[in-house]
Amino acid sequence: MATQRTEKEKQDALLDALAESVLEAGDAEILEDLRAGGIDPDREAARLKAMMLTKVETYRQRALRASRADYERQITRMGTKTHRIPETSAARRNLFALLTQQPQFAQFVTAQYRDLEALTDADIETYLEDLAELGLLEKLGDGGTDGK
Repeated sequence: MATQRTEKEKQDALLDALAESVLEAGDAEILEDLRAGGIDPDREAARLKAMMLTKVETYRQRALRASRADYERQITRMGTKTHRIPETSAARRNLFALLTQQPQFAQFVTAQYRDLEALTDADIETYLEDLAELGLLEKLGDGGTDGK
């Protein structure tokens, strides 16, 4: 029973035969074939080398590109994210004081800001916004961030 080969099998056989002929040919024969086809071997070698170096560089920089894309996503998210901090300065001071008294959050507030009376309302609001960006207000819970 004769089996007919598919078009894909025929193409694969042709490519295998070409590869085998190139492997069996000597350098001089390959160079002669290239020149006969109007190809400058030195220029073709330089082109292939440049193409391969570009591919290697692209592969090596994939982590960098992924990091840049992550960075851009985070910057975009930070710009669009709204934070719920108290509306009154007294409530903001209370929340900030609560944060400084909690050991797990106190590490994010430097020692120079322990005297809450020395901070302006704008300073406290800025610090709370920064802490909200870090996600600390969400961790603290809604107890002190309802704006009252």
